[in-house]
Amino acid sequence: MQSIGKRIFAFLNYPRTFPVYLCIMFSKQKHLIKADIARWNEIDNVNFGLFESLNWYLTYKKEFRNLIQHRFKHPSYSVAALLHFAICRILWKPLESLYIYTTDIGGGLYIQHGFATIISAKKIGKNCRIYQQVTIGYKKDLSPVLEDNVSVTCGAKVLGGITMQENSLAAAGAVVVQDVPKNAIVGGIPAKILGFKDENDLGFQG
Repeated sequence: MQSIGKRIFAFLNYPRTFPVYLCIMFSKQKHLIKADIARWNEIDNVNFGLFESLNWYLTYKKEFRNLIQHRFKHPSYSVAALLHFAICRILWKPLESLYIYTTDIGGGLYIQHGFATIISAKKIGKNCRIYQQVTIGYKKDLSPVLEDNVSVTCGAKVLGGITMQENSLAAAGAVVVQDVPKNAIVGGIPAKILGFKDENDLGFQG
């Protein structure tokens, strides 16, 4: 449960959040942003409405600011998209050490802390979860695909033209350079299969 002090401080930020809320309402990425907010609410056990949730995460989660700004700008780079991006960036400073380059990202992406993280996948599916100090990037000009419900935990690296199939998980510090099958948990350097998750376990590991 959120403390009274944090709720009051968040309330004071309503004027900063309202222009961003309007940008979302007029953005072509509105459905993806709504899915992101719903996912963050689910994981963080927050029961606010859309505006209050948006305000809460903009206030207290810098990595969320990066995600929303990325959503605004990509993939269209239209005048409206760039305007929405600029408004949000001016009002809410992003986390400087989080870099998101992937343009094709499904709804519901959750970024846990996001410090010193680079996200440069070919494609990311729905409801994925990425932790801090993660690198998802290129090897020999190819970058990975993360299917739905994939988790990449702290310090892991996912490199090259590989696929992490749905509901798979890269354990902390893993270096993943080969395809990962559905529901698999991989770890080590290079990563190997450590086990498999239950079909109903959607990667909510802390």
